[in-house]
Amino acid sequence: MSRILLLVAVSIVMSSQKEVVIKNEKCRTCNFLVSTFDEGLKKTARHHFAGGDTAWEEKNLGKYKTSETRLIEVLEGVCKKSSLPNIDKFTGISELEFKCASQLEKHEETIEEYYYNQQQNNMSIWLCVEELKLCCPGGHFGKNCEECPGLKEGADACFGKGACHGDGSRDGSGKCKCEAGYTGNLCRHCDNEYFEESKTEKGVVCKQCHEGCLGICSSEGSKGCSKCKNGWAMIEGEGCQDVNECSNQSACTKDHEVCVNTIGSYQCDCEEGYKKDDEGKCQLDVEAHPDRPFMPIAQQLKIISFSSLIIIITFVVWHGSPVLYVLTGIAIVALILVDLYVNPDTIPDEAKRFLGLY
Repeated sequence: MSRILLLVAVSIVMSSQKEVVIKNEKCRTCNFLVSTFDEGLKKTARHHFAGGDTAWEEKNLGKYKTSETRLIEVLEGVCKKSSLPNIDKFTGISELEFKCASQLEKHEETIEEYYYNQQQNNMSIWLCVEELKLCCPGGHFGKNCEECPGLKEGADACFGKGACHGDGSRDGSGKCKCEAGYTGNLCRHCDNEYFEESKTEKGVVCKQCHEGCLGICSSEGSKGCSKCKNGWAMIEGEGCQDVNECSNQSACTKDHEVCVNTIGSYQCDCEEGYKKDDEGKCQLDVEAHPDRPFMPIAQQLKIISFSSLIIIITFVVWHGSPVLYVLTGIAIVALILVDLYVNPDTIPDEAKRFLGLY
C-alpha cells in the first residue's frame, strides 16, 4: 500500500513539474507574439504618410492607427522569427512560430480588442498578464501573482542577489536561488569565503575573500584571512602567503623532473627535452628535438663496443689463428677500458660524427 502511495506521489510531482515548464513556455510564447506584434506596429506607424501636410497627416493618422488595413499589415509579421532583430530570449522553445500562431488563432478576438481599443496600454501586461493570465509581472510568481521575497521590503526580488523561482510566470515556489557569494532564504547574507563589504535595508554587498583564505574572512586581501588553505602560511603582519614547495628537496625527485611552484601548490614538470609518458615518467622527447640522438651517447658507445666485440670473436673462432686470439684479447681489454673510463663528452666531435653519434 505504501509503495502505491509513493508511486502516486512521484507521479504528481513529475506532472506538476511538467506543468510548470509548459505554462512558463506559454508565457514566453505570448511575449514572443507581443514582440512581433509591437514590431509590426512600429514598422507601420507612418507607412502610408511620407511627409508633406502635417495637419492632414495627423488627421488621417488617427484613422490609420486602428484601421483594418494596418492590422492586416501588422499580422503579416506576427509570430515570425524574421520579424525580430534578436530572438535570444526566446531560444529553447520548440516549434515557437507554430505555438505562437496557435495562440494568435485561439485569442484572435482578444488581440483585436487590444488593437482597436487598448493600444494605450502595455500589450505584454494587458494581454499576457491581465487577459490571458499566462504570465505575471516581473517580481511576481504563482497562480495569483504573489510578490517575490524582497518586494514587500521595498527592495528588488531576492534583494537583488538571487532569482525568484517562477518569477514572471504563473507557477513556481517563490524561493530565492542566490547568486555566488550569497546565502540565506532572502540572499541577505554572505556565503563562506565571502565577506560583507556593505549592508543596507535593500540588501548586502559581498566580496570574495583572498584566494589563500580558508573559510571566513573579515576584509579584502591576505590580511583579512582568519585561516589559510593548504599551500599557504600565515605570516604575521602579511596574512596568508604562498608557500614555495619547491624549496623542499623532497618535491619532484623522479628522474628528469623539475619542480614548478604555483599559487597555493606546485607541480612536477619534465626537464627541457623530456616529456611524461603514460606512467607519468619523464622520457626523452624525440619529436620535440629530432636533431638529438634517440638514446644517450654513452649507451650508443656501449652498443657499438659490444657489437664490434661480437664480430671480432666470431671472426677469430672461424679462422682459429693464435695471432688473432692475442689481438682479440687486446681488443677486449681496450673495449672494457673505454666502457669504464671514457666520458662521451670528452670524445672529439669528429670522432662522434665518424661513429654516427651526431
